Amino acid sequence: MKIVSTSAKGNFNLIVQNNTITELKYSNWFSENATATLHSHTITLKPKNIWTSRINIFKNEEAIGDITFNLKGYIIIKLTNNEEEINYILKNNSLWKLKFEVFNASNELQFSLKSENKWTKLNYDYEIEEINFDQQTNFEELALYCGYAANLYLAIISAV
Repeated sequence: MKIVSTSAKGNFNLIVQNNTITELKYSNWFSENATATLHSHTITLKPKNIWTSRINIFKNEEAIGDITFNLKGYIIIKLTNNEEEINYILKNNSLWKLKFEVFNASNELQFSLKSENKWTKLNYDYEIEEINFDQQTNFEELALYCGYAANLYLAIISAV
C-alpha cells in the first residue's frame, strides 16, 4: 500500500496493489478541510479549532472520531466503533527521513509509513508497511487518516 501525493496543496492517492482506491482532496490551499470517498463512504476531516490541533473525523456526515496533537509531538487518532473507543498513536521515529509508526492503545506497533521523498515534489509519498495490524478498524481507512495527519504534522513543524 502507498500514499502518493498528487498536488502541492496536500492531496494524495491511497494506492493498493497499483490501484488507486481513493483520493483525499483538500478544499483549497489555505484550508485543512479534506474529503475522500472510500468504499462508498464519504470521509470528511475538519479542524475543530483555528490552531488545527484537533481535527474531527466524519463518515457519511456522522462524527466517528478525531485526530489530536499532543505536547510530545505525537498524533492520537481516536475512533468510535459501535460504542467502543479505539485509539491509535502516530509517531515520527526518524530524524533525517520521515518514518511514522502507528501503535495501538497497548503500544504494539501496527504499521509504518516510510517516506519516499523526491526532491522534484513538494510533498511526501509513503510506503505503508503492515507489521501486525490488529483489525479493530478498517486498515485502508486508518491509513487515510494517518496520511492526513502526517501532512498536517509536516505543515505544523515547517511553520515553527
